[in-house]
Amino acid sequence: MKKKIYYEHDDITRTSIGLEYEKYLHQSQSKYQNIEVIKTKRYGNAMYLDGCFMLSEKNQDFYHDKCKYLIPESAKKILIVGGGDHALAYMISKSISVNAVDIVEIDSDVITVSRKYFPKYFKFSKKAKSKINLVIADGMQYLKDNNKKYDCIIIDSTDPVDNAKVLFSKSFIMKCFTSLKPRGLLIQQSGSPIKDVNQIIKPLKRKCKEVGFKKIELHSFPMPLYPTGTWSFLTAKRA
Repeated sequence: MKKKIYYEHDDITRTSIGLEYEKYLHQSQSKYQNIEVIKTKRYGNAMYLDGCFMLSEKNQDFYHDKCKYLIPESAKKILIVGGGDHALAYMISKSISVNAVDIVEIDSDVITVSRKYFPKYFKFSKKAKSKINLVIADGMQYLKDNNKKYDCIIIDSTDPVDNAKVLFSKSFIMKCFTSLKPRGLLIQQSGSPIKDVNQIIKPLKRKCKEVGFKKIELHSFPMPLYPTGTWSFLTAKRA
């Protein structure tokens, strides 16, 4: 019997990662991206955006655990730009004592599809749910229009292509800087430390330094279904 394999191809490394699946569950084209969900035996349901792996029901903890580890224990007010699947907000609510988590997601279709195929990430306790504020908006525009100050801002976005490009721009990083409280922390998804050093990581470090961030550090972690199997977060602290 021929196996069903979903392949994600990476143009930079010219390699592909294949995931064996049992059933193709969903495909839709939102205003911003192509959304697909497949059912797998090993990872449960898995979501792809524009052909790139984003989320699975199982073995996803590498990404979220690393991000949680980087969030300061003192952080009480957190902004997540992206994260419409609610997975990161769910993990934060279970392990970090916060007063408020704002999720700013540009694509409402991601939320709708995630709610159907990844329902566990929407099962907040009553207390936790009262702290979650969901906003459907462009992340850059949100920061322009709001005067809120955060202890931690997390950029849980796709790679810097199409609408996500602005989230890696110097102007956006400046908006993050001004939206953080003194000693606040920026945590940004920064691609693969193997293949994205010149395209993403070095430019991000330079922009953060130019904006005025201090203690700019790279944190890598294993991520089996991402290109090269290793991913990273960049952290930068507002003095």
